[in-house]
Parts: sequence; C-alpha cells; structure tokens
Amino acid sequence: MAQPRKVNSSPPKKIRKERCDRKIDTKIKLSAEDKLLLKREARKYNLKLTPFVAMLVKHELAKTHEYTEKHFYDDTGSFVHVKLEKVFFEMIESMSDELDVTYREIIHRIVKTYIERISGIKTHDNRGGI
Repeated sequence: MAQPRKVNSSPPKKIRKERCDRKIDTKIKLSAEDKLLLKREARKYNLKLTPFVAMLVKHELAKTHEYTEKHFYDDTGSFVHVKLEKVFFEMIESMSDELDVTYREIIHRIVKTYIERISGIKTHDNRGGI
C-alpha cells in the first residue's frame, strides 16, 4: 500500500519591520571634473563622497531654488551614490512628479546647481547650453 504524503506545515515566515533609519540608494552620473570637485569639497568637511553628496542634497532641499532644465542629465561619466532617508527621497519624488522628470534628474540638477554656485562659473552640458 502507498503511504500518505507528508504535508510540509512550516510556520509562516515572519515579516520583518523596516528599519527606521533605512536609506534609499540612488546613483547619478557626473563628469570626472564634477566628481573631483565634489571629492575636494567633501574632504573639507572630512567626509567621503557619498555622505557628502547626501548632505548636500538635504541642505539644498531645505532651500528654495528653482531647478530648471539648464542642466541636461547626460548618461556618460561615472556613478556617484546618493543615500537619502525616506523623507528626503519622497521630497525628490514629489519634485520629479511636478517637473515630469525622473528622480535621478532632480538629484542631478540639485548637485549641478551646487557645483555651479561653489565654482563661481557656469557649468556647461554636452549640448552646448549653459
């Protein structure tokens, strides 16, 4: 006679709570010159590049700047990580919805506006605009 099959009755998996300090990692591309400039600025604050750019984005979100289309998001260059808390990322998402662009483009515009301000010169994009 055939023996009845054993039914696997394992307890249901526990759903882990999300950490309250969880950060959302976003990558944007910047030119080598812009990345070098940010690294030098980060060194002034005794920070690595990723925490510095996150701090920069948070401070810039607190200000009321217009982040217009003058900084074209170019998909060349190297990646820079930006790790933001959920609150700040939601602010970026709402801005991206308002301006109808991706959240990467919003973060890129914020960073490029900062670079333009600290360098004292106008940054150029690859389309020839200012």
